[in-house]
Amino acid sequence: MDLTEAKLDALKREELRYAAMLAGDVAYLSEVFADDSIYTHSTGSADDKQGYLSALLSGAVIYRSIDRIEETVNMVDDAAIISGRIRLTVDVRRTRRTLESRFLSVWVKRGFRWQYVAWQSTPIKS
Repeated sequence: MDLTEAKLDALKREELRYAAMLAGDVAYLSEVFADDSIYTHSTGSADDKQGYLSALLSGAVIYRSIDRIEETVNMVDDAAIISGRIRLTVDVRRTRRTLESRFLSVWVKRGFRWQYVAWQSTPIKS
């Protein structure tokens, strides 16, 4: 697989992850999230895999829209590091929020399987 193909593959994995977030597809997300994954929200709070998936499953967090404004993929050995800007509309404990952030998203190939290991977002001040 050449570098360009690897980057396109990483973006496809991101696209599927975002689609699962919008659909509330916790089964798919559970499959692709590594057991040691960390999801750091724009508020600075962080969830491990179980905490993040539990919030989705309970309805405490419901994604309404995800607009990927800008994305760059860097491949480093068996890791895809995706960064850019994103706009999310999400209901958090029944309160709708629209967030625009810069983000860092990381996938790592372990054996023959790609796993999602990290998300970090920082709000962009208006």
